[in-house]
Amino acid sequence: MKEKIEVRGLEVRYDGYVALKNINFKIPHPSFLVIMGPNGAGKTTLLKALLGLIPYQGKIEILGKKPKEAREFIGYMPQRDKINTNIPLKVRDVLLMPLLSKRSFGIRKKDIKRAKEALKFVGLQHLWDKDFLSLSGGQQQRVFFARTLAMEPKVIILDEPFSAMDVATKMKVVQFLHRLKNSKTIILVTHDINPLAECTDNVLLLNRVVIAFGRVVDVIKEENIKNLYGAPIPIVKTENVCYLVGSDAHVHT
Repeated sequence: MKEKIEVRGLEVRYDGYVALKNINFKIPHPSFLVIMGPNGAGKTTLLKALLGLIPYQGKIEILGKKPKEAREFIGYMPQRDKINTNIPLKVRDVLLMPLLSKRSFGIRKKDIKRAKEALKFVGLQHLWDKDFLSLSGGQQQRVFFARTLAMEPKVIILDEPFSAMDVATKMKVVQFLHRLKNSKTIILVTHDINPLAECTDNVLLLNRVVIAFGRVVDVIKEENIKNLYGAPIPIVKTENVCYLVGSDAHVHT
């Protein structure tokens, strides 16, 4: 395995509380990893550790670098991105803000080209000069996703990207991710793996410890789901689809 992301013996504590304990997994680059778990399972904490935003014990290696060093090639889309509603921003302003923060000498033509290409990738190139706050919630989420892509990251980290999306927007973003998975490593936290089942390489079931890690067909099993959520959730198979009854997650096998 040449380029990879590896986590070994990861532990995160907050004032004595163990948020994550002995987390181990390894994925190749490029690949697609989905992380699932109940509320409070440490999913966002794991992402913050990968980004080098919190102290941790253990080893994290991202394409040969430690998290803080790897930030230069990581694109991160948090669960809720915030925009100051008191400032009248155009879509182009939202896209260019992260690039501007990296440039002491202003935005270059190349930056604008990258931002426009990212907006085109999500099918919203016609909104370049529109007021950002006039967009629908789904359109705003796609702009945030385009902003992440405009950074030209090797690794994309997404924390619950579907939580504020309608079904149509969710399916569009899934299509975008499907197109990216062969060139980038994608790490995505979600409660609903179903839309991603066909393009996901690995699934990590997390509840402060690793419950299971591996291919979807090997991981989504009744015993693992019971250990993950603390209650039995029956899995019903119909042809090539596996449903978690009573859950918002169902997957193809």
